[in-house]
Amino acid sequence: MARRAKTAVRTLEDSTLDSGYGGAAGSLRSSNLSLASDSHPAAAPPHGAKGRPLTGSMHSRHNSFDTVNTVLAEDSEVPDCSGQCSRLPELDEVPWTLEEVEALLRKEPTGAAPLSRDAVARLSSLLSRALVRVAREAQRLSLRYAKCTRSEVQSAMEVVLTWSLSAGGTAAALGALSLYNMSTGGADRLSRGKSARCGLTLSVGRFYRWMVDSRVALRIHEHAAIYLTACMESLFREVHRRLMQAGPRPPDKEDAEPPMFTAEAVDQTINNDSEFWGLLQPHQHLICGKNASGKPKLPCSVQA
Repeated sequence: MARRAKTAVRTLEDSTLDSGYGGAAGSLRSSNLSLASDSHPAAAPPHGAKGRPLTGSMHSRHNSFDTVNTVLAEDSEVPDCSGQCSRLPELDEVPWTLEEVEALLRKEPTGAAPLSRDAVARLSSLLSRALVRVAREAQRLSLRYAKCTRSEVQSAMEVVLTWSLSAGGTAAALGALSLYNMSTGGADRLSRGKSARCGLTLSVGRFYRWMVDSRVALRIHEHAAIYLTACMESLFREVHRRLMQAGPRPPDKEDAEPPMFTAEAVDQTINNDSEFWGLLQPHQHLICGKNASGKPKLPCSVQA
């Protein structure tokens, strides 16, 4: 066991390649040795609890390939792999509040339907898994220079998310960063927070603090936090948009009536969506192109 740990340490030290950061290799070694694999299911923690570092295989030889590895047994042989597959770590704390998510969804053109508190909490819990996947991939990409910038976050989005979801997240991130750069001068820089200057609803500062506490990298640029915040906002809006288009509608109502936004509607929409279902599963491996029934299905972006 000790020999294996020493081998992993040498690999991490070699990956820094003396990047000129003055002792970054030693700090990187001490921070990443604390990351342990979480292969057992854990109960969903309440919001507002103390955070902990991300977990995962940081010493993999295959790097990003592990994120999208889908080599599994046939669905007919293993209908439920919950007891055989490694699970994603459950977050003790997410970098957003339910009030912020409600405010974000109410800004949508189809947000006139009443928002159930249980549905918002369910959506928040599911999308926290997408946050873990993107953050873990950004963590791997940041190992070489011990620094996480917007490039690492954007590359992580392109690896983990489907083409349409990553394109939407990148567009939202570019728009938020452009607004932020245009408001860096004058009194506007001191009178408004970063989220307001970026045109975002979720807190950029809270995302930045979460990335630091989760040890995504030794140094985290503020643009990386902006990109991650905009990416998660884009995912929240996309799930809400698809639910409003295909969700169940109240009985004995006209077709123009908006669908009901409930926890059951959230689960039903995600189970029928091949782009979100695999992304939001609690297992470490990423299932692509299948819905909850196990049937291959093309993403919405390529359907006729």
